[in-house]
Amino acid sequence: MQPQQSGQSPGLHRVKLYKLNETGGWDDKGTGLVSIGPMEFANHASNSVGLVVLGEETQKMLMVHRILHEDIYNRQDETIITWTDPDIGTDVALSFQEGQGCNAIWQHIVRVQNDADPKHPDHRRRVIDEFDGPVGHLDGDYLHHDVADMAGAAHVELPAAETANLEEIAKVLAHVPPMQRERVAQLLMTPNYLRKLLDIFRQCEDLEDTPSLHHMFRLMRSIIMLNDTQLLDELLKEEHVMGVIGCLEYDPDLQAPQQHRNFLQTAVVFKEVVPITSQEVLGKIHQTYRIQYLKDVILPRSLDDATYGTLSSLMLFNNVDVVLGLYQDQKFLPALFEALKSRQPGDSGWDDLVAFLQEFCGLAKHLQLLQRQNLWNKMTQLGMFEVCASCSTCAAFCMLSSFPACRLCRLCTCPVQAHLHQQGSQQRREVSQTAKPQLISRFSFRTASTGVLLEWPGRLL
Repeated sequence: MQPQQSGQSPGLHRVKLYKLNETGGWDDKGTGLVSIGPMEFANHASNSVGLVVLGEETQKMLMVHRILHEDIYNRQDETIITWTDPDIGTDVALSFQEGQGCNAIWQHIVRVQNDADPKHPDHRRRVIDEFDGPVGHLDGDYLHHDVADMAGAAHVELPAAETANLEEIAKVLAHVPPMQRERVAQLLMTPNYLRKLLDIFRQCEDLEDTPSLHHMFRLMRSIIMLNDTQLLDELLKEEHVMGVIGCLEYDPDLQAPQQHRNFLQTAVVFKEVVPITSQEVLGKIHQTYRIQYLKDVILPRSLDDATYGTLSSLMLFNNVDVVLGLYQDQKFLPALFEALKSRQPGDSGWDDLVAFLQEFCGLAKHLQLLQRQNLWNKMTQLGMFEVCASCSTCAAFCMLSSFPACRLCRLCTCPVQAHLHQQGSQQRREVSQTAKPQLISRFSFRTASTGVLLEWPGRLL
């Protein structure tokens, strides 16, 4: 299956391409330009439409995917499209630099699916997995002339990391051509370059060199606006993040420096309802909070949609790593449910435990299907139903009525049905023995995938 040649160049949108690996993590398959185009099969024509991702520097195809009529596509936030591809047996994610590009591709996908004729379904054929197979050059019709012009532009070079060059560095970083952003990001991550910049910032702060501190703000803002995932990961590391935030305190448009570091280091208190022993998980939690603080408090006026979306994606991936890390910790979930079952509504710490469980279940919706099912089964074994029943008899019921655990129930309805059947049988026996029927309220919802109506029994208050 290959893209058809076309006389008209389709719109190109810059994306990061990810593929789910066997351990449940996302592998970065490179940065490229995605476009929509008609597809053709060997020996015959086809009216199928496909997604093509062209490598940004190599001009080779990173992926060719025929848009299917099945409901396998999902849009997350404003810049991410994911799908579980049934033909290649893995999950794929496109993280767009700009929300406008994500919206354009999503509208094409929706249009293709809406135009599907159920009376004449398109014959399913295996989609080529361009991730692992040999790749070839993409036809020139898919290469926009602007891309070619940018690729031929002179390479941007960074001045040496010295105090005297701060103004020049800030100017260079503020005018990096889009097609050279990844290369400049690699230059910034060369050994000691970023560290030298942060050392210069500390020296300027000690000397109260205000003009240099303003240059540090501008260049650090420009570094973040390069919107490179690897560079952002480097900036957000524990050894760098406070220096980066310190640079962003000296906004020349504000009358006085801000106190972001002081707030993050003294005012913010991290509260553990159950001890977390994994330092990696703790690091992800702290990093996620700092990313949210960066995009919502420090730079809300400066971030474009693309960078805002990338930071949101980093938070999403961190949250997935946190949930997986806590799930894989053999002691954490048992300790959490033991704490919940050992307390009664109104006891000290009860509300914090229930709130944590609610947030944990809410983050779990981003896991892959098999991972979500395994997590739900484990939580069921640890006493999820008993905890929910306790919540339904207290003030936490209002919060529980929209409890994300109910969304997890949709993933594996058999344990829920078995539990409810057991509870119903027990209640019928109690009614027949006492001859005093008790009023039962039912919290119900309908699963999206199976249409099975589930009912959650709880006593009326």
